[in-house]
Amino acid sequence: MRNVWLIARREYRQRVRARSFQIITALGFVLIVALAFAPAILDRIQSATGGSTVAVVDPDESLSPALRATLTDELPNGEPRTKIVAVGSREEAQSGIESGEYDGVLVPRGSGGEVSFVYRSPSPGEETGRLREALGTIAVEQRLRDEGLSRGEISAAVAPANLQVVTTGDAPSGAEYASRFGVVYAFGFVLYIALIMYGNMVAMGVIGEKSTRITEMMTASVRPTEQMTGRLLGVGLLSLTQFGAWAVAGVIMLLIDDLRGGKGLDPLTIPPRTFALFLLFFLLGFLLYASLFAGLGSLLSRVEDAGPLMAPFSTLLIAGFILTIYAMNEPDGTLATLGSFVPFFTPMTMFARMELGDPALWQVALGIGLLAATTAATVWAAARLYKAGVLMYGKGPSLTGAARLLRRG
Repeated sequence: MRNVWLIARREYRQRVRARSFQIITALGFVLIVALAFAPAILDRIQSATGGSTVAVVDPDESLSPALRATLTDELPNGEPRTKIVAVGSREEAQSGIESGEYDGVLVPRGSGGEVSFVYRSPSPGEETGRLREALGTIAVEQRLRDEGLSRGEISAAVAPANLQVVTTGDAPSGAEYASRFGVVYAFGFVLYIALIMYGNMVAMGVIGEKSTRITEMMTASVRPTEQMTGRLLGVGLLSLTQFGAWAVAGVIMLLIDDLRGGKGLDPLTIPPRTFALFLLFFLLGFLLYASLFAGLGSLLSRVEDAGPLMAPFSTLLIAGFILTIYAMNEPDGTLATLGSFVPFFTPMTMFARMELGDPALWQVALGIGLLAATTAATVWAAARLYKAGVLMYGKGPSLTGAARLLRRG
């Protein structure tokens, strides 16, 4: 055990003192804290660039006042996001577009119940959606007026329904669901980045030391399994250090946003259960992927050969993250449920299901049990590969060759 701790300490100190590690950690810290000021910066940019100006061919000004009353969205400085200007003719509107005075022109067409509109713009974008929604509201109100309804009756007729969402199980709803959704997305993304980044770090470290023959010298006094265990422990502690620093930055960002009157997540409201689940799935997921990458990396002598051997498992990580995005919207759906039982997907997918859904206790136990058993089996298999491959040189084997080597080992 002493050798394991010596290797873990060496691995940790060597990497934490690296200039690249310090720069990336510091940059990540600064960027995360800077996100607290991003809304204010975006507000200033939006206010500086201004909204759009739409010319409406409306000689008698029968449409433009209704559009102004409907398009109520404002920029941060209080100006309208869509400014409506009534013009007397298409020619006047077209001239304004060519001169850059207007961003678009709205031309009414037809009559009676078949009234329609044409919107011309050099670059129609999200403005089109806002105009379509506003014109739809105006058309409905006009038809109701034609039926003889008063203004109050029209307001009551077009008022949206008040829907109250209540879950029948333990799944969150309303504001709690929205809060947890943000937490799960952030934590799920961190899990994905951590597993793929530190898993590859372990593999590249093994290959790098083999290519410089350091492994040969270490094997003379330290068993290969102790080398692998120490490396996993060292990189695991490194990951906790780096993400711990970024977590502190995230808390600072959220607190600054809260002091500025923002509507973001209050970090003090995140329950300890969420952090405990994240830590559990992080540790199991890290051991699963890092040991797998360490075992496969021990079979290679060149970094260039790592791609084909590691690609299938990197693809599994990407697929797991995509499945997690789906599980966040349908946490108790069939696909999310089945995916949470696949050990390579479980760390992210089961975490999302437990936070946003209401999985049965047996499903949670089965998912975590399968993940733990697969992780233990992978660590055992990786140790056998590491022992057999750490002194192998030349072109590394394929996955099929690695499986044969594992059976012989």
